Amino acid sequence: MGAGLFAGGAAAALGLRSALAPVSKDVQGINPRSDAWYDIRLTGDGLMDNQVLWFLSHATHGQSDVGDVLETASRIQPGDERSWFEAWTQTARRVHGHAQNAESRGHLLSAGQAYARAANYYRAATMHYTDLEDPRTLEVTRQAATTFEKSNGLLGYDVQPLAIPYEGTTLAAYFVRSPHAKPSAPVILLHQGLHAWPEETKWVWEGAARRGYHVLMFHGPGQGRSLREHRLSFRPDWEKAVSPVVDAAERISGVDPRRIFLMGLSFGGALAPRAAAFEPRIALCIANPGVLSWWESTSSHFNRFLPGSLALLKSHPEQFDQAITALADRWPTAQYWLRDVYWKHGARSPSELFRKLEEFTNEAIVDRIRCPVLIMEGEAEDASPGQSQKLYDALRGPKHLMMFTHEEAAPLHCQAASTALAEARLFDWLDENV
Repeated sequence: MGAGLFAGGAAAALGLRSALAPVSKDVQGINPRSDAWYDIRLTGDGLMDNQVLWFLSHATHGQSDVGDVLETASRIQPGDERSWFEAWTQTARRVHGHAQNAESRGHLLSAGQAYARAANYYRAATMHYTDLEDPRTLEVTRQAATTFEKSNGLLGYDVQPLAIPYEGTTLAAYFVRSPHAKPSAPVILLHQGLHAWPEETKWVWEGAARRGYHVLMFHGPGQGRSLREHRLSFRPDWEKAVSPVVDAAERISGVDPRRIFLMGLSFGGALAPRAAAFEPRIALCIANPGVLSWWESTSSHFNRFLPGSLALLKSHPEQFDQAITALADRWPTAQYWLRDVYWKHGARSPSELFRKLEEFTNEAIVDRIRCPVLIMEGEAEDASPGQSQKLYDALRGPKHLMMFTHEEAAPLHCQAASTALAEARLFDWLDENV
């Protein structure tokens, strides 16, 4: 990617070419290429490779098979969203067929395991696909839900589907009842971030159930099924999404209303602290990773690729839009990112999007957080580097920063590829502290 991306564009016409000259990069994804073990280089696209590694890591908890993931990755064309969607959908349908065959022959455990993998592959198909007009998007979303529910029944998990009332519609959710819980037990309200679904965070919901914690996982606005089935967008006042979930949790038998915990992962590490600041019924907030200002993190990434661009955003928004559109036309990862966040934030232009993103910061409200906060952070955090420490430093109440290191082979965003360790450390800490 070179300065030629903006040749003849609005920035040059304004004499701002030097301010908008993009930094040369050798990789199309977020991370620069390196010799690190986690730089897997399977698809030819850095961002896609990160996402493939995420699904590889799910083999630890039975939600993927390594061979399935590697073979699927071999069919993905670099930067091609449709190729990604079709490769994963093909794998999901194949494994779904295995599940149905096993069930018809009475092999219920084998069927349940295959349904669980198929559900995850359907979810994977949606992660890097933004064609809103493709009817297959909704079809695959629904297949992900039905196969997940089928797997739970066959594998013996007590998982109840819920539709939580939310501003004239509903949020899709699941209550996971722990068979080891005391008559009145804590519950973890679990949500993901920008891309993943809570169902695929099995190291949390299964790990909790095995240790006596209930889990209520939900799709907030802008996420998973709420996005694809109801076209709900992210909102900065995340407590408006969380409070109805708290209401639902309080109505469930066996839940201790004094021990309602909230956990958010990835972008959810910015959203959960915001909700905890305004929802007094949250007894503990878990941010993985912690984020003081998502806006600062996003804008710093943007400035790394296009130094000086945000100044143009404020002074000449129309020219900013033209310049960013020109960049996206030449750079598949930028094109994907814009389409993805437009959809999820309800924006129609780069300038509108960035004005919305400016609202996603906890800097002005962090001192309202009164509950204890657990922050989980990897040494190689790339989505919001440095933000966990900033959140930790800004908090005024009880807090703990749990680091995952290179030495532990667990330095990545949300402990991708290291979920067995993440499960152990999270729940050992909870057992000792709550």
